[in-house]
Amino acid sequence: MNPAQPMHPDERALKLTRALQDYDLDALLPLLEADLRWPRKQLHSNLRLIFAAAQQAGINLLRPPEDFQTWLQVPLRETVRGPGTAKVNTITARLSTLSQLYNVLMDEGLVLRHPLRGLERPAAQRTPDTLPAREDIVRLLVHAEDDPALHAALTLIYHHAVQVAELVALRWPAFLHADGTLLRRRTVTRLDEASYRALDRLLAGAGGPLAEPQGRIFPYDHNDALRTRIFQVSRAAGVSFINPARLRKAALRDFVLTPDQAGFIGEHTFELARTLAQGLAPDGQD
Repeated sequence: MNPAQPMHPDERALKLTRALQDYDLDALLPLLEADLRWPRKQLHSNLRLIFAAAQQAGINLLRPPEDFQTWLQVPLRETVRGPGTAKVNTITARLSTLSQLYNVLMDEGLVLRHPLRGLERPAAQRTPDTLPAREDIVRLLVHAEDDPALHAALTLIYHHAVQVAELVALRWPAFLHADGTLLRRRTVTRLDEASYRALDRLLAGAGGPLAEPQGRIFPYDHNDALRTRIFQVSRAAGVSFINPARLRKAALRDFVLTPDQAGFIGEHTFELARTLAQGLAPDGQD
């Protein structure tokens, strides 16, 4: 079978022009899918109502009128539920797809000006990051007990909001076994009983306090190594994957931590972090 011959530019321009004049997305999108770099189904969803409204209003998409941006506000915000019901992220996705479409049409020489130039985009809609439930975290910790390093890492993150970067850099001299303190990047933390026991167990595997080990406490070279191990144990525990960042936020929700215990630069920063964590807490978890 002979490979398909590339389309002649004049033939492509003609097909694009006809598809736009006919408001025919089924003919248009196969020509532009490689340029727009989104799945065709999503492209169709983003443009469908705009093209339908343009056809109904007799808007020439190749020669948009001067008030095109004003006219566009209505179909941008419409859904099957009615006018003005589209969410901010939907509006943004539609504008992004339409803008990319006109970028391609300008490159093809089919339009002389970009009709969306200067159009103010809506602020992105933030999706709340639901924190893991306490019972899921406890279940994960129980299943991690067979892996002393992971259990200690999770305990430090959850009980003291230890960051992954400082966790992977910790060396044994930073842990004072005699009084249960841990020298961290920005503070010295007095460990709670659970964290002390977890590190003590790990220290025993390194020869105990009398051996005075000097190497790194944890075997993880980077964040992905720790995330992968958490993912594996999460699957075994039957809970959704809990990444370290969400586990740290859960620490601010579930424990009464001082700024020193949480390792933050100052009390103001700490309070902002606590407020954020509490604001993201799921219902019934405050």
